[in-house]
Amino acid sequence: MKNKYTIRPREASDFEEFVSLRHKVFGDDAEFIKFFDDCFRDAYLDFLIIEDQDGKDVLQAALTQFEMGKLIVPGNKASEIDGRSIEMSYAICTDPSARGNGYGSHITVYAREIAESSRKLSMLSPAEPSLVKFYEPLEYKEFMYAEQGTVTLDEQADFGLSQPSFEIISPEEYNNYREAILKNRVHIELSAGALRFAAGSAEGGGPDDGGAGLLLIKDGVSALPLAIAACEAGEPGSLAAAELLTFSEDGGHKELGIAIAKALAVRCGAKRCDYMMPSRSGSETSAALGMISASYEELAEVYSAATSECPPYMGFTFG
Repeated sequence: MKNKYTIRPREASDFEEFVSLRHKVFGDDAEFIKFFDDCFRDAYLDFLIIEDQDGKDVLQAALTQFEMGKLIVPGNKASEIDGRSIEMSYAICTDPSARGNGYGSHITVYAREIAESSRKLSMLSPAEPSLVKFYEPLEYKEFMYAEQGTVTLDEQADFGLSQPSFEIISPEEYNNYREAILKNRVHIELSAGALRFAAGSAEGGGPDDGGAGLLLIKDGVSALPLAIAACEAGEPGSLAAAELLTFSEDGGHKELGIAIAKALAVRCGAKRCDYMMPSRSGSETSAALGMISASYEELAEVYSAATSECPPYMGFTFG
């Protein structure tokens, strides 16, 4: 006889068991989960699979669904999904002892159906490329792309930069620059919660803070804006530009982005900088970081690789 289980929202009494599962699968701790809760406040739900084992409720799987923002389609296109709110399925996890029972698929479909019942789009970001094939049968399609890489101090990546300047900017300023940069590319306009998360993760501002901060990078001679970046202190000796957007090429000037990533590492005394930025048209090195639950017809209305358009860009992966 199969075990019985239900899917329901997380309750206050589930917190310790929920943290234990997230820590076991992802290494998250209570402090990070409380930070996430505070950022998204009432704009998210944690769904749990609770299995009845001989009269005892056991947490076997979980999924967090939060409001990431809304889909923005450039003004030269008409689409019914333009402006739709996006619910992001995040931290999909199953207890290692319970894998192989279909819990991951079940809770993912459940969250998608909840989002779609309110005419919202459901998205997720696979933790690794191999999981794309896992989510495709659950009605998700590859749609959001980005370039990810690492630059070290010994690489030739200066792009002729003349000692760039770095200015700490507010979350509101960052968001305004972000929207101006991405206006001609299909992208996600961040929700208030997503912006709070990005700003909180990048809290800091100077080299003494590990280089963290929301930054505006300008040319040192002309003072022209070159890029914006949301930087997080990484492991000792490393920096993570969780998002790096250039003011040229709709955010995706790769050579300039790599040079700026190197300059960011120099600024904070790191040996390397991991970065993520939008992909160029026709890029052979971009990775599918976002999958979306919309029809092929709807997606074809807003993006076509055949016409050399810039690929859709999601932004932060919230990992």
